[in-house]
Amino acid sequence: LIKSVLTVEEVAECNAAIDHHIDELTEYPRTLAGGSKALSGTEHRHDLGGMLSWEEPWCDPFRRLLAHPNIFPYLNAVLGEGYRLDHGPSLIAQNKGAEGGTLHHGGANAPDFSLSYFYKNGRIFTGLSVVEYMLADEGPGDGGVAVIPASHKANLDCPQEIRQWEAHREHVREINAEAGDAVIFTEALTHGTLPWTADHDRRTALFRFSPGNLAYVGHNWSEEMLALMSSEQRKVCEPPYHSRLERPVLEVE
Repeated sequence: LIKSVLTVEEVAECNAAIDHHIDELTEYPRTLAGGSKALSGTEHRHDLGGMLSWEEPWCDPFRRLLAHPNIFPYLNAVLGEGYRLDHGPSLIAQNKGAEGGTLHHGGANAPDFSLSYFYKNGRIFTGLSVVEYMLADEGPGDGGVAVIPASHKANLDCPQEIRQWEAHREHVREINAEAGDAVIFTEALTHGTLPWTADHDRRTALFRFSPGNLAYVGHNWSEEMLALMSSEQRKVCEPPYHSRLERPVLEVE
């Protein structure tokens, strides 16, 4: 959890852009609660995507999040210089009463290196990772993003009753954050969503990044979209290939 990554003005710009495209916000077509009564709710979550391709000026606040100066030094350390946007961004929104989502992934059952995690000789090596920009407060008891700490290092699978939040809840940590904060986690971490109980709507923008030589989703950014980005933003949208091949990187000044 990194505090105050975005200013009040940056959060307001993101929310204004979402409000302008609110007609594109759609309810997820199926339940993500996995049959869990503990995660059930009165409706499904809502999703929104395509922010990088929105018309100006509504695309601008999300394009700036690609290479945000308060975030990319962390990603350089975790994913390595030359990391790339794998897919997204996407918005997850929950109204009061919205269901949660089953906790998923974990170090014990990574299907391949795209979702892997290991630590060796003073360095973290991880695959697909998430930056979750909070666009609304997520306070104690509100619900929202939840994780099992250290599960990215697990060598045994997580029992289903814990994934469904039906037993041993003491091992599941609700992440509390304020609008403007950011949460970074590897997809190798067991994570999910708790039912939303707050009176205000939940809004969180997810950007998923991979090391420069890995991909989880195919590279599909259009030349038209890239042409409208700054040189720093385009560096993050490079296709997957190794940094030794003169891959452009973001540098800390």
